[in-house]
Amino acid sequence: GVGSFTAAMHATGRIASSKVIAYHIGQASKSEVDQLQLTPDAQVLRMERVRYGDDEPIAFEIASIPATLVEGLSREELTDSLYNTLTTKKGLTIGRAEQVLTAAAATERVADLLAIQRTDPVLVMRQVTFDSQAVPFEYVRTQYVGSRFEFYLAH
Repeated sequence: GVGSFTAAMHATGRIASSKVIAYHIGQASKSEVDQLQLTPDAQVLRMERVRYGDDEPIAFEIASIPATLVEGLSREELTDSLYNTLTTKKGLTIGRAEQVLTAAAATERVADLLAIQRTDPVLVMRQVTFDSQAVPFEYVRTQYVGSRFEFYLAH
């Protein structure tokens, strides 16, 4: 989630910030339908962000949330602190998260956003976050610049 990126930056003495580059509600893609267990005609809120450490782009993130879950919530509430807003305004209890890591080559668009070369390696993390009833409410795809970010996997 959001906290872990900020904590990771803090641990390496960097200041985390992020910039929202897209925010819209639209038809869920097949992968969003699958990951969020939605009906095929469902809508999702899709938020795209670039995350920075000391003003250097570190990651590009796309978060998808079922549109029904965010009705009546402002863009500021959802981009500032999604989890906090959902727990306080919607009574959601956050449960577990599942993460899958893969490596990929940056696409032209992502390379531009992250100020790297096209085909430079990125680490892709896909995360699905569930509520306490095991219902998925968030699907995030984050692409990290391999040379600018290290994962510490603690058990």
